[in-house]
Amino acid sequence: MNIYNDPSELVIRFDYEALDRQQRNIVEQRTREIRERLQYSAQAIWEIGQKLADVRSQLKHGQFEAWLKAEFDWSRRTAYNFINVYEAFNERANLAQIDIATSALYLLAAPSTSQEIREEFLKRAKEGETITHKKLSQVIKEEKLKSSGAIEKLEQPESKEVSIETTDRQIITIIPKEIVEERKSQANENPVERVSVASVGISPDRIQQGWYLLDGQHLIFCGDTASREFIDCIPLSALAIAIAAEDWDHDWLVERAKRIVIFPESDFEPQKFEQLIEMFSIFGDIVVFPWLPKPEMLAIAHKLRRIIIAGDVNLDLCRQAIAHSGLMVEKLVNSPKMP
Repeated sequence: MNIYNDPSELVIRFDYEALDRQQRNIVEQRTREIRERLQYSAQAIWEIGQKLADVRSQLKHGQFEAWLKAEFDWSRRTAYNFINVYEAFNERANLAQIDIATSALYLLAAPSTSQEIREEFLKRAKEGETITHKKLSQVIKEEKLKSSGAIEKLEQPESKEVSIETTDRQIITIIPKEIVEERKSQANENPVERVSVASVGISPDRIQQGWYLLDGQHLIFCGDTASREFIDCIPLSALAIAIAAEDWDHDWLVERAKRIVIFPESDFEPQKFEQLIEMFSIFGDIVVFPWLPKPEMLAIAHKLRRIIIAGDVNLDLCRQAIAHSGLMVEKLVNSPKMP
């Protein structure tokens, strides 16, 4: 990214010279088309999302964010509002002539919104009902309360001195001893349905984009964990630990994990990380890491006999974490399925 100084203002420009001719032509064309569609109708938002997804596929890690900032002064979260609309609705025509607030459309397309609610409100909008963010968010909230059930929330034990960011989905429960013993006996069983393996015993430095199986049980995605390719493979998990970037675009975790722990990378300590896993999960539980900023993460969770589903858009971080784990690596041909 190049920065040019002007006497009156600081101008940021995207470095198109770093791209080859084909990539540059595509990205410059999509930039013009996005600007033309910034009228924010439902169909225009879908079109912008389509073109943003196209640009994302052309650029390397870090380039997409630089392009967003330089051309539109947008964050990743803003871009994913558009991309989610494109990915949630198969066809642009589905959004023709519907009366829905922009904020409601983004919420409807969010990965954390169930497909049932999405279809219901799209049908109501097509029938002429005005869909507002307030109306939609109330229904989503009621669904969350219904799905969580009447489970009593217990206070975090005072003896555990860790920093936890809670959500209304976080439930801390007392687990009976017999369940713990049952989980121990099941910990060595693979919860992942059999998937097609392309190659076995891959060297970490040869890992590319896509899904990998570690030690026959852990799933690692080298790619964008805010994409549906990753999100759709996440079952309801016991715990998610997000060592978060400043720009948070993983709201879907609220629907996929019973407990969520969020803290900045600067606060990471291996011992604290291990304590968090032991506090909020037990043997055989599934834990999710949407980022892998520290190479020790996979090794620690494996040592504690948890089932890991993790990933990172940064290929180097994936390679480092996999190499540090020392586990056998298998390349998956297709996206995994959970029973």
